[in-house]
Amino acid sequence: MKRGTGTWALALGLCEAGCIALPGDIGSLPDDGSTSMGSGADTDGMVTATDGGEGSADTGVPPSACGPDGPSCLEDQDGDCVGLGEDNAPDVYNPDQSDIDGDGIADPIDSCPSVPSGTTDSDHDGLGNECDPCRRAAATYNNDGLPSGSIAVRNVPSIADADGDGIGDACDNCIVTPNCEAYGPGNEWHPGDPIADTDPTVCQGDADDDMVGDACEGLQLPGAAGPVGLAADDDFDQDGLRNINDACPRAPLADAIACASDLDCPVNRRCEVADGLCDHVDVDSDSVGDVCDNCPTVENPLQTALPAMAEAEDIDGDFVGAACEGGSSCSTIVSPARIGFYPVAVEGLCCTVQYPGDDLLLDPDGLPIRLDCDESGNTCRQLPPTFFSLPGVVALPPGCEAALADAGLDLSTHLPLTPGDVGGVDELWQHSCRLPPLDQDLDGLPDACDLCPLAFDPANTVHIDGGGMVWPDDGKYCNGEYSIDNTCGL
Repeated sequence: MKRGTGTWALALGLCEAGCIALPGDIGSLPDDGSTSMGSGADTDGMVTATDGGEGSADTGVPPSACGPDGPSCLEDQDGDCVGLGEDNAPDVYNPDQSDIDGDGIADPIDSCPSVPSGTTDSDHDGLGNECDPCRRAAATYNNDGLPSGSIAVRNVPSIADADGDGIGDACDNCIVTPNCEAYGPGNEWHPGDPIADTDPTVCQGDADDDMVGDACEGLQLPGAAGPVGLAADDDFDQDGLRNINDACPRAPLADAIACASDLDCPVNRRCEVADGLCDHVDVDSDSVGDVCDNCPTVENPLQTALPAMAEAEDIDGDFVGAACEGGSSCSTIVSPARIGFYPVAVEGLCCTVQYPGDDLLLDPDGLPIRLDCDESGNTCRQLPPTFFSLPGVVALPPGCEAALADAGLDLSTHLPLTPGDVGGVDELWQHSCRLPPLDQDLDGLPDACDLCPLAFDPANTVHIDGGGMVWPDDGKYCNGEYSIDNTCGL
């Protein structure tokens, strides 16, 4: 697949965790036609609006875009003012070249940004193996015969580990009882630590192979609704909700709020009257809590149904449900959420957004992109409708507005964290959260399934050459007349 080659996100600033941070004053640009980060125009794809200067969006990158000593647009196809020979992510706009672990893989595309370990991600959840406490593919766990699909192991991209034993809650056979090597309270596993997670003699011992660890089978802690087990009336995570009622039976409640009716619970939390507790936050009311929901703002209850139906809800197993995938082309191409590090997150989602505002981005033909546009007049382009329901793209994830206000922050001041901000890499992981799949041109198609990742084209139009031949793996807006050779303006 030929990659897109445009400069487009310079008015936004791709942050160190790979997300796009909203500028403090999003309604204006510098008077010299450049953005605060560098360029003002595109080469062949997505472009940023400019107000003049030496060049324009019609003629290519202005000569002064990267300064007199900056790379040419041919050597800087992602427009971040870092030449191909030095760019640690030549297809991704990352002017700061952030690389926390120093492994040569830029943080925006590193699924394990704190450990020099490559990008292997066996379960396709967006967390690299060395940073993932549930690194095995869900299909390798013994999910057959479980009384309910909701209790099955799934590719939940989270490092939550209640007992600190290095096996994440989403796949742990003893969520609240350490049972892997010597890891546990006082000796917690951290991303990058070695762990024999596939050796049952030292980790996750389960002699009867019933998916409940020997160390906790039948255990019932004070306040739990039943013993550790997988039956409907058991309480696998020991949080006070029986499995049959628990919207995330493998994720202990963050807080226990007693209730007699829904009126006693915070917004988007249902009262499980029989257990006397408010359940997990469930914004879309599909009985799947947001922390374990592969599409938290669109109702899709079949994701926790029996295996055949659940697989149809997430064919590629990347924990992005079909209702939240960026078009049909992404349903079979792995394009998971990304890891980010922010001061404030709600239900595992980073409290930030990707969209910078109307008219700051242009399509390959120079038309401004807007939230609301009548495209019949050929004067603008509209963001894909799917964007309005995806948390963290146009709208903040549910609950984030209040959470940011409580922290005294807003979008302009809520910036990604570095190890230096929090005292080290281990502390950084305490602020990990999920970002939407990388979609640099904001056309609703994650880069992994976008024929031209830097050129706004929600239709993902294929390239047809001058002879009429169709190139199904190449996009129209980064080839032919839109290729870098024809649009660089040099």
